[in-house]
Amino acid sequence: MRRPLWRIAAGLDVLGWVLRTAALMVAPLTLVAPGMAVGLLILLGLSAVVLGERAGPQALTGVATLGAGVLLVVIHAPERSVSVASPGTWAVCVFALACGASLAFIARANGRDVDARLIAMSAGFAWALNAVLAKLLADAISEGRTMLAAGAVAATVAVTVTAYLAKTSALQSGPATVVESVIAVVNTMVPVALAPLLFGETWSTDPQHTLTLATGILLVGIGVWALSRSSARLLADAPGA
Repeated sequence: MRRPLWRIAAGLDVLGWVLRTAALMVAPLTLVAPGMAVGLLILLGLSAVVLGERAGPQALTGVATLGAGVLLVVIHAPERSVSVASPGTWAVCVFALACGASLAFIARANGRDVDARLIAMSAGFAWALNAVLAKLLADAISEGRTMLAAGAVAATVAVTVTAYLAKTSALQSGPATVVESVIAVVNTMVPVALAPLLFGETWSTDPQHTLTLATGILLVGIGVWALSRSSARLLADAPGA
C-alpha cells in the first residue's frame, strides 16, 4: 500500500472492472469476455516499448489468432439479453465455479502439495466467477433491481480477494508463463460457455453461424494462450523482475 505504483495498479484494476460492467450493460457476455483479451495486445505493445523486447513468432501467431477469433465473435455474437436463469441453475453454476476457485486452497489445507497449474486454474475459475457476477450486476442495474445489484457487488468483492490470493500464490509456486496462460484461458472461455445457460444469450440456429462463432471462440482461446505465455515471459525476463 505504501508503493505509489501498486496503488495506481489497484486503481486501474477497479477502473477495468467498472468499464467491463458498463460494457456488459450494452453488449452480451459472449462478446465482452473475448474482447477483454484484447488487453493482451496492449501488454505486448508496452513490453516492446518499455522493455525493448520484440515480439517473437509465438506472440505474432497469438496476435493473428486472437484478432481473427475476436472478429468472428463480433460478427456472430448473440444479442444482449437480460434474462436471468432460475435460482437453482445459478446455485449449481456458482457452486461449481466456487469449488473450482477453492480447490487449491482446500488441497493445501489438507497438507497436500499443490502444483502451480492447479493454483492457476483455481485463480482462473475465481476470475471467471467475477466476470459472471459483473454480468449479473449489469443486468440488475439495467432492470433497477437494487437488492440484486448490492448482492452482486458484495459477492464480487469476496471473489476478487480469492482470485488475487490464488494468483499471487500461483506466481510464487510456478513460472509466470504457465500461470498467466492458464488463468487467461479459463477466465475467457468459462464465462462464454455459461452465458447461454445463465443469461439466455442464445446462439443462432443457423448451423453455419453457430460453427463460425464456435470457431471464433476457439481461436480466441488459442490466441489468449499464446499471447499470455509470450507476455508473461517478457515480463519475467525483464530487468529487476
